Amino acid sequence: MAAVAVDEVTIGWADATHTKIRVTWTETAPVANTLRLEVGWWEEPLPLGSVAATAPNEALINTSYLGYKTSNESAQIVVADPAGNEARSVSFDRYLRQGSAPNLALAPDRSLRWTLPAEQPDTTPNDPLDLAGTTKYTPRLVLDMQPRVVGDCGELRLPTTSEDSGLIPEQGKPSDVTIGTANEWNPRGASDEFGGTIATTGLTVTGPSSTPYGSALQLTGEVRYRYITMNAADVCKETSYLLPNEPLVLQGRNSSTSPWYVVGNLKTDVYGRYTATVKNPGGREYRVVRPDTSWINGFQYGAAASLTVRATTRLVSAKFVQPVISLGTRPQAYLWVDPAGTQKAALQFKNASGAWQGLTYKTLYAGRGLVSFPWNRRGSVQFRWWVPGSTTSTGLVVDPVYSSPFSLTVR
Repeated sequence: MAAVAVDEVTIGWADATHTKIRVTWTETAPVANTLRLEVGWWEEPLPLGSVAATAPNEALINTSYLGYKTSNESAQIVVADPAGNEARSVSFDRYLRQGSAPNLALAPDRSLRWTLPAEQPDTTPNDPLDLAGTTKYTPRLVLDMQPRVVGDCGELRLPTTSEDSGLIPEQGKPSDVTIGTANEWNPRGASDEFGGTIATTGLTVTGPSSTPYGSALQLTGEVRYRYITMNAADVCKETSYLLPNEPLVLQGRNSSTSPWYVVGNLKTDVYGRYTATVKNPGGREYRVVRPDTSWINGFQYGAAASLTVRATTRLVSAKFVQPVISLGTRPQAYLWVDPAGTQKAALQFKNASGAWQGLTYKTLYAGRGLVSFPWNRRGSVQFRWWVPGSTTSTGLVVDPVYSSPFSLTVR
């Protein structure tokens, strides 16, 4: 009996659903055939069934049975007969692009643009099973959902797209992101446990509400890295730790509608805390800023914390030149303030009823003034200065202030 030659193995999609592959072949006489999938020496051949001698030289193979690969590993379908004759199809791949671990970059609207790394080269270009544009991508965010569900992690699925890049709206909380992929080789989709990290920043600032003009004021706070962890019960929880040696920017502005400007640069200590000391130049709003940062497959949203610190006129000296005088002598009240302007200060005294009463005014020169006045009353009386507010040359407001009481004694 002459040998039966198996030849011309062809492969192609059975229909537009791409769920089955049609395999056909030729032979010189009808015999039973077996089919198998071969990849290489490192992998056992996968049996694909048999076809009776009386049946057409054709087989339909479920795509799901062949599975998928996350690398462009080529394969062939081999058709054999009982005598050991066999023929092979052209090489083809079962490639499903692995979609996790995207690169993350900030978009203008504060969303994050995810982009998958470059796709692997096609090792079997233009094979009969190649389909362009069939891969679908679904971004998935894992985050701390409230109320928390024991035994599960909160998952937010973003719209599926055919592009290998897209936007993740800012969530205001940390999350992990993976990009699920699906195509004809795995319609249900696949994702890897290793994805991108979206972290946020915890930032605080505390300080006084007001200090004297020109005095040193301190702003303190801490910086935290906030991220998602998963415990043994598979519950996702927001976790944080203090960030040591973290660069920060101290900014200021003159009013709630004016632009921010840089006051100085800071850095957290080894414990993740910082202290900023500045000379109070007048009332203004301060803001400590931790910029956004990015790394491979990760992004941390920065943060800012603000605090308004007012300034009061600093009283360098408020007194009588001679706090004890004889009756008939004109007392001299002295005042020295900062900012050193031309404020019109008011001298007050406490009357017999215990209420403060205005006595006279003095317009200061370079922040200093001396006023004398008649006072023909024996005994000891308390006085004080009231200094109006002012505006510095840089447009910062300095609040008015009363001095501490100081006494005049007439003998």
